[in-house]
Amino acid sequence: MRDSLELSELLPLMKEVIEGGGVFRFYPRGVSMEPLIVQGKDSVELGKAEDIKIGDAVFYVRDNGQFVLHRIVGKYNGLYTMSGDHQSNLMEHGIRPEQILFKLVGYYKGEEHHDTDEEEYKEYVNKRLAGLPFYCRNPHIYKFSRIIKKILKKSLLY
Repeated sequence: MRDSLELSELLPLMKEVIEGGGVFRFYPRGVSMEPLIVQGKDSVELGKAEDIKIGDAVFYVRDNGQFVLHRIVGKYNGLYTMSGDHQSNLMEHGIRPEQILFKLVGYYKGEEHHDTDEEEYKEYVNKRLAGLPFYCRNPHIYKFSRIIKKILKKSLLY
């Protein structure tokens, strides 16, 4: 007997529960959403992906089939820019709206439940977004800044 299931195996159940008006709770793996979500201690509640906006944490699927829970940090030409809370300089650009499956609607810190409409959570999100470099939200500026950084790094090495 297995101790866990792959998210791809759970996806039909997740969709059924959420489309029926419920929320789906699970324990995500990884450190990209720390300090909000700590692997092995905290869990998340996912709901319908409605009224998606910058600052929302969403559960989406990458083109390679990998499932991710990250925060929307930008939107450009109808495509989203995502980043984990623990990854302030790593941006994933070009996420299409149809890739977003669910939205974070609540979470548990241990056994203490929190909703995403609580003031403390909203303040946390505002601080995370305010701490991002301005160039991260636009894919063209982000790409240009990465090129400049590489050039500067090379010129300092020679």
